[in-house]
Amino acid sequence: MTLETLSTAAAVGTFLVIAATAIAALIQLRHLRVSNQLQGLLAILVMPYEPVLQESFEFVSHELESRLRDPQFRRELEGPTVDRMIHKEMRVLDYYERLGSIVKNGLIPEELYFDNSTPEQYWRMLSQVIAIRRRGRGLVVYDNFEYLVARSRAYDRRHPNGNYPPEEPRIEIEDVWLAEDRS
Repeated sequence: MTLETLSTAAAVGTFLVIAATAIAALIQLRHLRVSNQLQGLLAILVMPYEPVLQESFEFVSHELESRLRDPQFRRELEGPTVDRMIHKEMRVLDYYERLGSIVKNGLIPEELYFDNSTPEQYWRMLSQVIAIRRRGRGLVVYDNFEYLVARSRAYDRRHPNGNYPPEEPRIEIEDVWLAEDRS
């Protein structure tokens, strides 16, 4: 074997080792990205169950509509700072604003988030608060939340019957209470 052949074989061998290392690195990066996205999604899905935020979601669901009838409550929303101990709806708005930024910037794929949750109902409940906050500040206020809802609506249009895999058979459920509940 000549020195030239040996040198060529060594170069090819080196290339193969580098190529294999690069492929392994790409696979590891992909797994790391997926792992990070999963950790981020889990953190986001758990947050509403933390006591302070859960209390705020309960406030929005059960008290906000009646509280908005109070002119003083609405006036407080127009100020530059809002007391989040009184205006618990602000915590929910902050949550969705951050979440909208995370989805908008691709830190969590929207398909993954919208397959697990939807912000639409809270957008409806909070829309008047957003309108009041936007009076003096414009459309920039809670624009990430708005983006999240717009993308959620697009997702729902793409998946009008949910996101169950079409090739997967559905499981039959017998509605044993149907006759009694209809009578």
